[in-house]
Amino acid sequence: MEPAKHEKPGPRIEIASRNVMMDKKADIWVRGFESHAHVDVTTETMDDNGRKWRSVTPYTLNPQGCLEIAVAESDGERFDDIDPWELLDSMRPVDKPEGPVPLFTKTKTAPLLVEISATAPNGDSARSNLRLRVFDDATTIREEVHEGALQGTLFCPKGDGPHPVVICLGGSDGWFTEARSALLASHGIATFSVAYFGGEPLPKELSEVTLEFFDRAVAWLTKYPAVDTGRMGIYGYSKGAELALLLASRDKRIRAVAAYSPSSVVWQSPKAGAPKSSWTADGAPLPFTPMHFSGLKILKLMTGQPIAFWEVYEQGLTKHMEKAEAARIPVENIAGPVFLVSGTEDGVWPSAEMADVVEKSLKKAGKDVTHLKYPKAGHLTTLPGLPAPERMDSLLFGGTSKISSRALEDAWQKMVAFFTTHL
Repeated sequence: MEPAKHEKPGPRIEIASRNVMMDKKADIWVRGFESHAHVDVTTETMDDNGRKWRSVTPYTLNPQGCLEIAVAESDGERFDDIDPWELLDSMRPVDKPEGPVPLFTKTKTAPLLVEISATAPNGDSARSNLRLRVFDDATTIREEVHEGALQGTLFCPKGDGPHPVVICLGGSDGWFTEARSALLASHGIATFSVAYFGGEPLPKELSEVTLEFFDRAVAWLTKYPAVDTGRMGIYGYSKGAELALLLASRDKRIRAVAAYSPSSVVWQSPKAGAPKSSWTADGAPLPFTPMHFSGLKILKLMTGQPIAFWEVYEQGLTKHMEKAEAARIPVENIAGPVFLVSGTEDGVWPSAEMADVVEKSLKKAGKDVTHLKYPKAGHLTTLPGLPAPERMDSLLFGGTSKISSRALEDAWQKMVAFFTTHL
């Protein structure tokens, strides 16, 4: 609902709430400018690495000199007028606005302060700001866990429990991040972001990582009175999605699975050298599918050129079919429903095709599966409401930032509903 209007002359920006969770849309009104004025609305913020980001979006105001950037209401139904996320996911690095969009780093729980301004050619201007939060300390407890090989952070809703819990797994960048799990916890679900490699006392690299780390996490959660491990899910993205599906296929305690940009097989470790499995169980390496590097890919790696790895994985599947079959994740053994998210132009690995395989296996086994396959989207891993990356260092993510951002925004809302329904 539109905030109360105040008779205040001159250009201004009004925001319904300047403190919003990152997966909620802030309602913004630009007012007090000349009739039909052309204004540039600028947003600026800084990511967790200190990099400054900015977007400049032109708009034409209505006859009253106003603009609504909000989720409006009409006949009791909500619809998007001008999507507020348009101002945020279109931001680009100030130091390098052209070229592939890099990763917007958001790993911490501190809010993002977004400065918003509107400027007209006649010099009229207005400013305001917005705090985007991933963590709500009024409703959620944050507890760090550092107990030997168990490293992570628990986010647990305050109030009566026990609450359902989701174990959150990061990708091949190492260790764990808190932003996604904190944001998911704001919806009344406890989350446990757990590291499985990347630093002491865990393996330094993603090579032959023992799956037993998961048992340690569940054992710790079982002793935490505010969570209910009988209603436990798992969420992972990229390499963490491969791991989430693998763990769920081996452990009936996992009642629901969300996998972003997933794999249908166990892959070799990305560590250089002789190929090894990414995972071990009961002291033995799991069967794995080798990657296949062409001479051109090796040259690009050696010279630091931008590289899309999807062909390395795709050719691994076709050139090592017997090994791929042995390394197939038996998803038909998963006890609960599965939620898959993929982009058809994933540049990292062929996640859409591999998710199709997972979906087919689950449906054949009579399992509950949802596959959100987004045309022209790339490697889908980041938070909603932020610019999706097209590139991380020399690794190309595929797709376009705009399409991938909108896919992630849609998928996040549906994933929250998925876990809320099934746990």
